[in-house]
Amino acid sequence: MTIKKQRGAVALLVALLLPVLIGFMALAVDVGYVLVRRNQMQVAADSAALLAANARQHGQDISSAIDFAYIATAANGFTNQLENTLVTVSIPPGGSQSYAADTNYVRVTLTQPVNAFLAWVFGVTNTNPWASAIAGPVGGGNPCLLTLGTTGSAALSVVGNSVVTASTCGIYINSNSPSALQITGNATVTARTIQVVGGYTATGNVNVSAISTGAAITADPFVSLPMPAFSGCNFTNYNKSGNGSLTLTPGTYCGGISLSGNYAVSFSPGMYVLYGGGISFTGNIAPILGNGVTFYNSGNTTSFPYKSLNLAGNVALNLSAPTTGTYAGMLIMQDPMNSQPATLVGNTGATLAGNLYFPKNIVTLNGNTGTDIPIGSVVAQRVSIVGNTRFSMTNMYGGSGTSGQRSGLYQ
Repeated sequence: MTIKKQRGAVALLVALLLPVLIGFMALAVDVGYVLVRRNQMQVAADSAALLAANARQHGQDISSAIDFAYIATAANGFTNQLENTLVTVSIPPGGSQSYAADTNYVRVTLTQPVNAFLAWVFGVTNTNPWASAIAGPVGGGNPCLLTLGTTGSAALSVVGNSVVTASTCGIYINSNSPSALQITGNATVTARTIQVVGGYTATGNVNVSAISTGAAITADPFVSLPMPAFSGCNFTNYNKSGNGSLTLTPGTYCGGISLSGNYAVSFSPGMYVLYGGGISFTGNIAPILGNGVTFYNSGNTTSFPYKSLNLAGNVALNLSAPTTGTYAGMLIMQDPMNSQPATLVGNTGATLAGNLYFPKNIVTLNGNTGTDIPIGSVVAQRVSIVGNTRFSMTNMYGGSGTSGQRSGLYQ
């Protein structure tokens, strides 16, 4: 074949393939642009869902949270009803997930037609990319109640006619058991959010806020808090029984504190180290007052063995934690080496303004009591609430009560 003939064949081949080449170029240009635009839409949807979810976490109503979502999409270049843009905000998000009916979760869906640059040659004038995001509370915030155990059923157990109220904050359960949360009888559990790593069972005439399963583990917020060092005994086997008024002073109580009878007890401000023996109030010990106090339940395995905290009987507690210093906000805490259980209240009301920290223990609230934690949280290995207990938590570690909550993307 001559060179002229070869050139002619190539020219003919190029002419025949030219529409195909143009088609590939059109596809590359238009698909690339659609992908870029789709990514921009996803960023807008993600930021809008997160902003709206954070608004819900910080006490904003649904209408205000939706407004925040629209503001976020507009700030990212997608204004609802402008240039055929459609932004849909759903609270609760709906769908088939466990949080479908939870008003702390937000779904944002965004659509906007994209005109074709070159694909119109083949009859394609526009495409309709879309993006969707769901955001809601995640672990790692500052909950009102957190159970640390990662395995085992009944990490949080609410039984009988108990009423648990945490309407301005959250309940977080780290156990991966299918029955990590157990609610039985006529129990009521109300919380802004209930996050369970595993699952839950509800038996009887229970009333409970929406529960999200499959949650992320929430970290122990106090794991880095230094524990008081033992430096000798100020008191040994402190035991009082009788009537009248009694004032206690801070220090290390080796063998713990045991009070019985009809005392009215006042704790002076400071740190009370219960080094072995724990604390035991029995009888009609009322009232028990203390402002700016911290109780640390410790001990050893020999001379002063670890014991439990037992605030039983007809005790009436009105205690508050210090507001400054290393242990600001900490009312009652237990040595991580001490696995003894704790019973916090008996058959009368209690106000415990501060954090209750039992990293290796089960904490039981029982009887006919009403316990209010106006500032603080309960962080324990397990929590059992039984009887006719009313357990109200209205704040977290001080502050606004919601500042520690965080939101994350779920879809």
